[in-house]
Amino acid sequence: MTARTARPRRRWENRAGWWGILWWSVGGAGAALALTALAFLTLSGPGGVPSVLTGGGIVLALSAVTGATTALAWDHAREAVLPVSIGMFVVKIAVFGILVGMAPRPGWLEATPAAVAALVVIVAWQAAEVLVFARTRRSIYAD
Repeated sequence: MTARTARPRRRWENRAGWWGILWWSVGGAGAALALTALAFLTLSGPGGVPSVLTGGGIVLALSAVTGATTALAWDHAREAVLPVSIGMFVVKIAVFGILVGMAPRPGWLEATPAAVAALVVIVAWQAAEVLVFARTRRSIYAD
């Protein structure tokens, strides 16, 4: 393909595949977590910030593991991407459910800031993932 016939690069196009989706999702969710911590710091003082960072941080970490696993599966065994991704999603939900349901809550952890942060991170992660996925350049034919 020559420079003249090459497809022009669209603005905000992701050419890094699943790794690009992962990095943008981590960045968006991390920014949302920081803004949530700042909001709780401003509105209710420093007491809720550790809870915000814990609730949102756990969701961010588990989502990042799922994204990294998907990216690795894409790099090494494309036919296994769908089962691996769904499996990691189930594991993520199960681990988070076990942490919430069975692990005793430390005395310093406030439930409302932790839950709000977890929700904000989930929404920000999903929004970033969908938007970047829509801007990911995929080839029609396998390599």
